[in-house]
Amino acid sequence: MTRPARRQIIQIGGFPAVKTGAPSPYADLYYWVMEMSWPWFIALVSASFVAINLVFGTLYALLPGAIGTMEPGSVIDGFFFSVDTLGTVGYGVMAPVTRLGHAIAAVEILTGLFFSATITGLIFARFARPRESLLFSDVAVIGRYQGKRALMARVASKRSRPLADVTAQMSWLELVHVGDGRTFRRLSELPLVRNQNPMLGLAWTLVHILDDDSPVLAALADDRDRFMLTLSLSGIDTLLASQSLGGKRYARETVLIDHEFVDVISDENGTTHLDLRLLHKTVPIADAVLTIDAA
Repeated sequence: MTRPARRQIIQIGGFPAVKTGAPSPYADLYYWVMEMSWPWFIALVSASFVAINLVFGTLYALLPGAIGTMEPGSVIDGFFFSVDTLGTVGYGVMAPVTRLGHAIAAVEILTGLFFSATITGLIFARFARPRESLLFSDVAVIGRYQGKRALMARVASKRSRPLADVTAQMSWLELVHVGDGRTFRRLSELPLVRNQNPMLGLAWTLVHILDDDSPVLAALADDRDRFMLTLSLSGIDTLLASQSLGGKRYARETVLIDHEFVDVISDENGTTHLDLRLLHKTVPIADAVLTIDAA
């Protein structure tokens, strides 16, 4: 009987996709453990801890007389002696009294060293991994930029310290027709007016100038096919000295035509203010002349 192909959920710019035929997650245990949520990680560590101690506790129970003052055949006593040994606590109430008991305890201590080092490393790695610290506008707009038609989206930093050396990329899912009648999809990069920011502490509007014959405009007007716009940013957190990543996906219904963003930055009494509550707010352009006509 053929085993069904494994389905894997992946995240692309904030929306889920399904990958069929992916290898088992156990083929890359480190990535699998790093990817799981904190509750599942704590449950896995707890279950591993209990399982290791149950195995050694059962071994001690099967060796009468190996552990002094331990009730013969008691898995419970063996379990708690194993906990003391694995954690190198050694309360002194129970102790190995035979060479076989000492040998098993030595193996368990070695197992405990590996277990503690592995869990400590995983916990540190989970805390130290890059975190998303960017907030993207819920919508993108087609409006005006220096008198030209432009596609714009906005991003802001959520943290109190700025991001350094920020790089941005805007792409769209383009449907390409080849000569033999076949079609395929590809993410095509859209050049930005500015794709690098030396220091992002407040907000940044990403701008792509649209030509009159831009394929992005044609794709927006043709609702028979799927439209997807993606943003991706990366920078260095100046407090943690670690990389910060972020991404956002926009569908056709989240690209507003003939709109512009409201200002989120203001100066009051010599102090600059950023109002993140306005990051997603837009207003229609009065007497709009940028309406896209259906092809």
